[in-house]
Amino acid sequence: MATNTSTACHENWKGLVQKLQNLNERLTAAPAKDRDALDRGIAAQEQKLLDTTAPSLSAVVTKLKLLWSCQLEGFDPEAKAKRLVLEDLSDLIAEARHFLGEAA
Repeated sequence: MATNTSTACHENWKGLVQKLQNLNERLTAAPAKDRDALDRGIAAQEQKLLDTTAPSLSAVVTKLKLLWSCQLEGFDPEAKAKRLVLEDLSDLIAEARHFLGEAA
């Protein structure tokens, strides 16, 4: 039963991320008149992701990137610390995958 729940959570997450990616791609190519509606759709989809339980550490990284998207640039200590947290998490994920014999 736990495997089915875990798989369902992963599939749900993948669907939410894919929809967000599709909306962002549409925004890039959208005429100016459609951009406000797409921006609202993107914001709503990002909120759905943030409100959804993360099924993996990679999903947590995705959530942090969404939350901190405008705060990662620059040389101030807070931006540097946030980038380091994301880097640490990414390194831990890669290490765990290596340990388990999975592809990165």
